[in-house]
Formats: sequence, C-alpha cells, structure tokens
Amino acid sequence: MKIRLIFFLCFFLSAGWSLCAFSDTPPTDLQKKIENAIRQGQASQSKAEAWTKQRETYLNEIRELKNRKRWLGHQQNKYQIYIQKQQETLAELERKKKETEKIKMSLEPFLDELFTRLEESVKKDLPFLSEERQKRLQFLKDSLDNYHLGLDEKTRRVLEALQVEAGYGGTVEKTEGTIPLENRSAQVNIFRLGRVAMFYQSLDGKHAGWFDREKRQWKPLPDKYAREISRALEIAEKKRTPELLDLPIGSPEP
Repeated sequence: MKIRLIFFLCFFLSAGWSLCAFSDTPPTDLQKKIENAIRQGQASQSKAEAWTKQRETYLNEIRELKNRKRWLGHQQNKYQIYIQKQQETLAELERKKKETEKIKMSLEPFLDELFTRLEESVKKDLPFLSEERQKRLQFLKDSLDNYHLGLDEKTRRVLEALQVEAGYGGTVEKTEGTIPLENRSAQVNIFRLGRVAMFYQSLDGKHAGWFDREKRQWKPLPDKYAREISRALEIAEKKRTPELLDLPIGSPEP
C-alpha cells in the first residue's frame, strides 16, 4: 500500500497536478479523478510488474540460448574432430585396401610358382610315399585352379603342403615294397633317412643297396653295408636305440 501511495503521489507530480488545482473542484468530481488516477496508477504498476516478469523471462531465455550456442559451438568443434578422424581412418582403410589388392595380384602368381617348384621338387625327390604325395599335388593344383576358392584358403593349402613335405626331412621310415633291380623286380625292406637317402635290404638280410637320385634307379651296395642297414631298419621300427651308423650318402665307396 505504501508503494502504491508513493506511485500515486509521483503520478500527480509528474502530471503537473497540485493541490490548488482541486480547490474549485466539487468533492464528487475530485473523488472520481482520484479514483481514476488510482486505477491508472494500479494499471501502470501491473504493467510494470508484468514487464519485469517478462523481462526476466526474456533474460532467462537469452541466457539459455547463449548457453546452447556455446554448447553447439563446442559440439561443432568436436564433430569436426570426429569427422577428421573418420576421414583419416577411411583414407587409411583405402590405402590398406589398395595394398591388399596389390598383394592379391602378386600372390596368386606366386602361389602358382610355388606349386610348380614343389611339383618339380617331388619329381626329383626320393621315391617314397609316391601315391600319397601325387594325390596331395593333384589336390593342390585343383585348389589353385578353383575360381570360387578364396585366396586365403589357397594360400593355406599351399603352406600346408609345403609344411608336410618339409616334415619328411626330419623323419626315418621303414617300408616294404617291390623295386626294379637289375632288370627284375625284387621284394625288399626299404629304409628312408629323411629326404637325404634311401636304402634297401633283401628280405633275407644278405644284400643291400641304395637309390641313386641322379640316375633315378636302385643300385646294389657292397655286402659290408648290409649289417648297418639292418641296424637302421631296427631303429626306424624303434626296436633299437638311435646310434651312429656308417651309411653311404651320395656315391658310395666300393
């Protein structure tokens, strides 16, 4: 009420009113003028209060918009960094893709070359497990010629075949078979020393021989080697503990 009274007095003063102006005015008219002035003052006060509230609302909205603007600016910077990182990642993936394509273009011919070399190696190698090794080579050739087979699988199969062939070099084996010997066929025991040499011994244990890799034929050995080959056969069968043996490698001495 005190505020309204102060506002009412200020209203009269600002309008240039004075107590003298009411000296000739009838009380009824004076009361009406006062009531009108009070209503106008109240209306002005209500408008002022409404404006104050509206102003505070606007200020809050402005602050919120500024905060949102700062947040959007921050997010924009972050997204620009994200986009840059993604672009760098895509560029790196594209580079690796091109490198992979180059590798694929050179890998397939390389696998074919490896197969050719492996095939030639088996052909010139000692004559052991011939059927098994030929089947493996044929399977490998069919794999490399298969359009629908992936390059990864082709590579795996080539490496697997190479690993198997390399494994033969670290093993010894005894088998029994028929070999061509001096224009006849002979049933013998065969000893394979890795991929280094192969020897045979007659079933009665009296005669022995070796495989001449260069001439691709079996040849007899002096009888003095028969006992050593017997020991070698027993070692291959694990009937004897490993020991040093006097076996001819290459061209044997007479």
